[in-house]
Amino acid sequence: MKNLFTLFILFGFISISQAQEHTTESSRKIYTSLKAYKLTYKTPLTKQDTLNFVVREHDTLVLITPKMSRNGKSVPYEYKDKSFLKYYKKSAFRSSGVDSTDQRQVMRYWKDPIKIFFSESISRKTRKDIMTLAKEISSQVDSLQISEVKKVEESNYVVYLFDDYEYDSLMKNYTNSDYYLHWNTRNQIYRCGVKIDTKIFYNQALISNKLKELFVSTLGHFYAINDLGCESYFANCYSENKQLTSLDLEILKYHYSYGICKGTTLQDFEVQHEKAKSVLKEHNVLINFFHLD
Repeated sequence: MKNLFTLFILFGFISISQAQEHTTESSRKIYTSLKAYKLTYKTPLTKQDTLNFVVREHDTLVLITPKMSRNGKSVPYEYKDKSFLKYYKKSAFRSSGVDSTDQRQVMRYWKDPIKIFFSESISRKTRKDIMTLAKEISSQVDSLQISEVKKVEESNYVVYLFDDYEYDSLMKNYTNSDYYLHWNTRNQIYRCGVKIDTKIFYNQALISNKLKELFVSTLGHFYAINDLGCESYFANCYSENKQLTSLDLEILKYHYSYGICKGTTLQDFEVQHEKAKSVLKEHNVLINFFHLD
């Protein structure tokens, strides 16, 4: 008889799956740390709960019932090498190179579909340019759905010019072309405004190029990176021929992959990433991330 173990990790959750060889019967038990339980669940622990405690790597783990975890999903850990993670962390966590500051930086992402409204002053050609890029991205990036809507009240993403109606009051004092993202306490982006200054970007080509650059940034509050070729949308340099590079797509795919933690600080991301790699290397244990809806 052989036991197979699967370890699931996310926001303190650990799941242990056990299956017996030569049988179709299997069971899976999901645990969370005692600290994470108290932060997540309001139900007091019972005496029976304490009898099911498991101690693993100096952590006391609480058994989570199927009812508690029914809205969750588990996805295999997605391994990435150090070279890629260097770029990803710089952009997604807006890393400045100062450890004391960087460790508190947070990654942000869209949970719900993005619905874009363009003001009447945005030309048809510019709308087409933006939506072509949006469709190229959403067709290749899981969990990222992007569409255009005709009514502003149906949107959660508005694109407009400086002389237009002020669609986002928090941008009324902006003096440069930029965007403003709104996010909740789970670091999930739920609304965005993008505003373009036509005194600087005075023709259709300039407006389209700037909008596409800002659009990619708004997909995760991404920070421009200095050490990339200027053709990349993640590069901190100008090019009139920016395109969606293979690295750009890899960053976006990874950001929206459920094989990593969502909405975490850089410190938590690095700890969980290293723990997942260590368990996989040392124990040959299948790693999954468990996400609560």
